[in-house]
Amino acid sequence: MKVCYIDESGAEGQSRCVVMVGVLVDTLKLNRTRVEFADIFAEARKALGGPISELKGSKILYGRDRWKAMKPDDRKLFIRRLCRWASERDAHLILTGIDFEKYKAEAKPDPSAGVLDPWLACALHIALQVQRKNQPILKNKGHSFLFFDEKNEEMSNLIFDPPAWTDDYYGKKKKQERLDQIIDPACSVKSHHAGLVQVADLYGFIYRRYQELHGYQDAEVFAGETALIDEYVGLLAPRLTSRSLRWPAHLRCACSRWYNAIAPAALLALPKLPEVPPPGGGTMPASTTLKEPPAE
Repeated sequence: MKVCYIDESGAEGQSRCVVMVGVLVDTLKLNRTRVEFADIFAEARKALGGPISELKGSKILYGRDRWKAMKPDDRKLFIRRLCRWASERDAHLILTGIDFEKYKAEAKPDPSAGVLDPWLACALHIALQVQRKNQPILKNKGHSFLFFDEKNEEMSNLIFDPPAWTDDYYGKKKKQERLDQIIDPACSVKSHHAGLVQVADLYGFIYRRYQELHGYQDAEVFAGETALIDEYVGLLAPRLTSRSLRWPAHLRCACSRWYNAIAPAALLALPKLPEVPPPGGGTMPASTTLKEPPAE
């Protein structure tokens, strides 16, 4: 049985894109994952002087709120360890994202199918990728759970009754039920109650920041931020599913063409952009020391 823990980074009015990441794991390995995360989080709790209620990538990287108590190099190392966890374990990262301006400009595959806002469109894309990835697995039919960080009735309805224009995305057969790999309805869990949802949030922030720095050419918040984000993306690269799963180059159907058309450019190009090899560990050079972050 497979479980996918999902969270997003970015919102309309606050950023130029939304990025959503699913961490797909086998249920047999969840206990080991909890033990590993407990060790990683224990060190952070010790440095912060108290429990960690929730991981927020921007707060960790930029030293906001309670994370000010942790030294910049230690915060970078903490994120690095969580990225290395994904690259060292049999977890798969399901990535999607939507550029808000492209979303407004592109016609939906079936405008009569009802409202599909950017969050729902991302969530549906995650579900379609999980379906496409897991359906070749023998005896896995109906054995994939999707966990989001919030209850969303519209998403549950989409999983229960997917629109017909998504059929070609995973090559639905004539007698095959739609999204038959996924157990409906979609489930929700408080992000601070599930470590993998929090990690999905962190990974989503990393990929969103990658798009902002490379796709939108946003300014760095601190000197060396681009190199650091590139390093994290490089660490995650071995567990990121192939581009052909999320944004196939050979556009076979209206559904995949639409998702390609609204994807953030820098993320769409992955993994074509060169990956930055991870350093040997330890702290970053002094030149990447964090500056005081701007007020939110």
